[in-house]
Amino acid sequence: MQHVFLDFEMNPIPRDNQEARAIALSEIIQIGAVKLNDDYQITDRFSLNVRPELNLIQPNITALTGIRQTDVDDAPLLADALAQFAAWIGDEKTRVYSWSNTDRRQLEKECQLKNLDIPRQFRRWMDFQRVYSRLMGLSRRNPLSLKNALGASETDFEGSQHSAVADAENSASLLQLVKDKEAFQERTKIVMQVMGKAEEPAGTTLGDLFDFGKIRERKPSPKKGKKKKR
Repeated sequence: MQHVFLDFEMNPIPRDNQEARAIALSEIIQIGAVKLNDDYQITDRFSLNVRPELNLIQPNITALTGIRQTDVDDAPLLADALAQFAAWIGDEKTRVYSWSNTDRRQLEKECQLKNLDIPRQFRRWMDFQRVYSRLMGLSRRNPLSLKNALGASETDFEGSQHSAVADAENSASLLQLVKDKEAFQERTKIVMQVMGKAEEPAGTTLGDLFDFGKIRERKPSPKKGKKKKR
């Protein structure tokens, strides 16, 4: 099995577009991912800008991500971008990971909004933030941010934050760490001792935590009316 860690950057849908915002609040404007083999070694990287259909890139999004409107003017729309991403993933049995379920929900809602099928490659999807937080002895109500998770494992962030592919690669480094039980315990020892969690949660193994959810296959809804203009 191969493993794909992904990250999306998003741009908000205008507040006055209540019809669209009733389904999704944002549009994906960048897809970043890394591919890992069965031994959890990175074998490839993917980065693609996506052209939003309902809003121009907002100044605060440019300040956060560095993505400008000119960067997406000639980029593919989401349908083509997802097709390119699915082709990059390929036909091998794959598990997809993201840091929190935000990206999964975004994909589901935006595909619903735009009457798109979710590619079959996304059927196995794991919220790795939940897994990692549980390994650190935290509850769902108190999940770790990526920055704090990296800091707790004595790992520096590599690349530019809020670059989708950099976020994906840094998140994947924690997946690699978790798969090396001795290294994980050594590099999180001080934080775990401070938290009073010197050992992993009682009765829980790394394997127990690696369950995954499935995205239901969606059929395109009948299109109603004309496509909205930007």
